Order: sequence, then structure tokens, then C-alpha cells
Amino acid sequence: MFTPKSLFLIKVLTISLSPTIFLLPSWSSQLKAQSFPDLLVSVEFPESPDQGAPNRTRGAGGRGPNLCGFVEAPEYVIPMTALMPKNNVGTTVAPNPTVYVYVPQTKDKKAEFRVIDKYSQQIVHQTTFKLPNETAIVELSLPATVKLNTNTDYHWDFYVICDPGNREKDEWVEGWLERISLSSDIEAKLQTTEQPFQQAKLYADAQVWHETLKIHVQQRDSHPDQWRALLKSVGLGAIAQTPIVDCCQD
Repeated sequence: MFTPKSLFLIKVLTISLSPTIFLLPSWSSQLKAQSFPDLLVSVEFPESPDQGAPNRTRGAGGRGPNLCGFVEAPEYVIPMTALMPKNNVGTTVAPNPTVYVYVPQTKDKKAEFRVIDKYSQQIVHQTTFKLPNETAIVELSLPATVKLNTNTDYHWDFYVICDPGNREKDEWVEGWLERISLSSDIEAKLQTTEQPFQQAKLYADAQVWHETLKIHVQQRDSHPDQWRALLKSVGLGAIAQTPIVDCCQD
């Protein structure tokens, strides 16, 4: 049984604790932000110097894309576009990186993807595959058997085969690949950083495009805002909603 004195003490304690109770949601939000700092990071890829690479977007020229089986009318189509920085040079630290290309919807077309050593002109990878019958970002993964050399420049090209009997009618995009080495400082920071977007920021600050992009592809479904922010930083925000399809099968 409560005495008047104990009731008074309960009242005082309730009044004293009530601000704490109301502050708990705020504390919870702060703790969550501190526990998951990568959720708050939007990575912007820095401007890269022009190195004379070709344009990352393929114009349709005078023929118009419908002659190659693209479904939408030319004036509404975003043309084939390499998911690359504005200078169209994709730096990587991986021996077998992944290239991504935006392809408007086609009907029953095949594509060809090649990677070539720029100086020896040797083809180090080549594959032909059927395109999906939908607008998609095509994921072009180099197999484990491909080993790009460090500090070596490569040229890649991606062809939509419009007429198998006349390859001059192909539509294509192309770009450069360069495998580089990270500084020991960046390597050490990556080894002690577990959050994906913090890792992506380290790669971006070092101007390593393919690893920055790959992390965002892996996190795209759960963190769409970060995906959009990265593409927007390199002028590709218009294709951020496009599905990604791995279709590089012979």
C-alpha cells in the first residue's frame, strides 16, 4: 500500500524522467546514424581529365536507331551509353573488371563485346550474346581467365549487331580501360573500412571508377539514393531507374 510520501516520490520521479523518455527517439536516431555512417554517404565521382578517349555515347547518325531494331522512336531514345566517367576512361584495380552499357530496347538482336590491348592490338576477350528484349543496363563481366596487366591501357567496344550479313550497320559504343595500382595509404584504409559507401568514397577520391561503380551496383536495391547520386555526378542521372541485366552469355 502506497503512503502519501511514496506517492509523492513516484510523482517526482515521473516528472524527472519524462524529458528522458521524450528524448529517447532522438537518441535512438543519433545512435543509428553513428552505427551506420555509410547510410549517410553520397559519393560523387570527381571530374577526370580528358585523355582523348572517344565519346561514351553513340549517336544514331543519319540512319536512325530504328533501322537497328530499337523499339522507341529516335527522338525519345536515350542512345547507347557507356556507364563511364565523362572522359570515358574507366580506371580499375581489378584484373577482370565489369563494364556496364545502357542499351535501349531492341527486338531479337545479338551483341558483341571485345577488350583489346591498345598497343599490341591483341584481343584479350571477346564474346557474343543475345540482348534482352527490354531497355537495360547490360553488365559485361570479364571472366576470371582474363588478367588485365597493371599500368596498361585497353580499349573495349560493344556492338549491337543490326545486320549479321553487314557488320558495317552495327551500332556501337566504346571506351578505355586502365588498370592501376593503389597507394599503400589507400590500401590500408580500405582494409580497415567495412562500410561499402566509405570504401566507395576512398575509391572515388583515388579516381578509381570501376570499383566505385561496382559497390553502388551491389547496394543499388537497398540504397537507391546513393546510386542516383553517383550517376548524377557523372551526368548519367537520366538512366538511374533502368534495370541491370547480366546477359554476357555466349
